[in-house]
Amino acid sequence: MESFFDFYDLHTTSDDLSANYSKSQNNRKCRFCDKTPLDVSFNNKPHIIPELFGRNNITSNFECDECNKLFQNYETDTATMIQHYLALLRIKTKRGVPNFQSKKEQGNYATTIADGQINFGSNIEDYQFNDEEKTLTINFRTKRFCPFFVYKVFLKMGICLLSEDEIKENEHYFDFLNSEEPITNGLQVWTTYRYMLKTKYHLVPNINLYRAKKTIIKNDAFPEYILLINFSNIVFQFFLPLSKKNVTEYKSDLALRLHMYPSFVLDDITRLKQIEVHNMDLSEKNKVSITDKVVLHYQQRDRLV
Repeated sequence: MESFFDFYDLHTTSDDLSANYSKSQNNRKCRFCDKTPLDVSFNNKPHIIPELFGRNNITSNFECDECNKLFQNYETDTATMIQHYLALLRIKTKRGVPNFQSKKEQGNYATTIADGQINFGSNIEDYQFNDEEKTLTINFRTKRFCPFFVYKVFLKMGICLLSEDEIKENEHYFDFLNSEEPITNGLQVWTTYRYMLKTKYHLVPNINLYRAKKTIIKNDAFPEYILLINFSNIVFQFFLPLSKKNVTEYKSDLALRLHMYPSFVLDDITRLKQIEVHNMDLSEKNKVSITDKVVLHYQQRDRLV
């Protein structure tokens, strides 16, 4: 039976990064706009993994203050999309552990999370106990955010793990990153997977970049790079745009294959059936509110796990 690891190898991980931010302005060049200290300042400390995923010390020297400010605007939308996870799991971000208030239906009290405690309000349809399977399903209704901006935040993190040579080979990534409109020429994969693990917990967020062993196999084309974003017990799987090699070799009669990362390797395989996978579409440029269905497992009603 074919698996993710038959087609992809771990290429780079944030755990191996050692070049952190330095105040020195020498030999600086922004990876995202190509400007140098002659044109822009480099005074802010840019995080490769935004601290909205949890506090961390993974910083870089290749992001100018102008680009850093721009990306922070995109990160606001990303934080809105995952705010219920942050509040539920009590993840300490740059501004502490956030609270969450679900978008409410007219005439109802909203579900809220504060200090790790869930108040279901009066939206009865937003939660359901299943005592036979010992699960609690909660519908979290997010505030409005722009999925296209979330896409840019994920893409930027993936670019940070590429080497200089790989960046030169895929300069079109920056066309996507700096575009004001989603590009609909078939080069971008808008689907992102979200996994919620049951036993694995990342105390500090990290990101891993996987690279395809081959981008074309028989009649199938594979995205060359796949990014995993890990924080707490949440994993996002993001597909970088088709690489230059993919674009050159890709033919209309080839089928694009998107392999899901086997998240159970991060978890307890005996609880595989309890791992939920959700698909997300990040192509929408307009602000949206989504209902994210989260399943919690419990041993008894007064003790959820």
